[in-house]
Amino acid sequence: MSRLNPGDAKEILQMLEDGINLMPRLGKTEKMKMRSKIRKQFIWLLDLKNPTADMVFHQLETKLSDVFSLYPYGFSNKLKKLLEEKSARFHSM
Repeated sequence: MSRLNPGDAKEILQMLEDGINLMPRLGKTEKMKMRSKIRKQFIWLLDLKNPTADMVFHQLETKLSDVFSLYPYGFSNKLKKLLEEKSARFHSM
């Protein structure tokens, strides 16, 4: 069974964390809570069997719905592009 490697999972989560800096009008405490919630997604990302870009995006969007609602316009598209790159490289092996 194919799974994401830890480096890919970290890169995906790092992009989500970096997106928090693009959110206007958030306090330091709110940003810290969001980062913590994002980091907690690491284990299930590694446990996904045969992940696809759409599947990962949908699950992240569901698990982090409060965070996704605050990302600026276009951020989701950038995340989808990263997931597709990871998925294409992953499935070509």
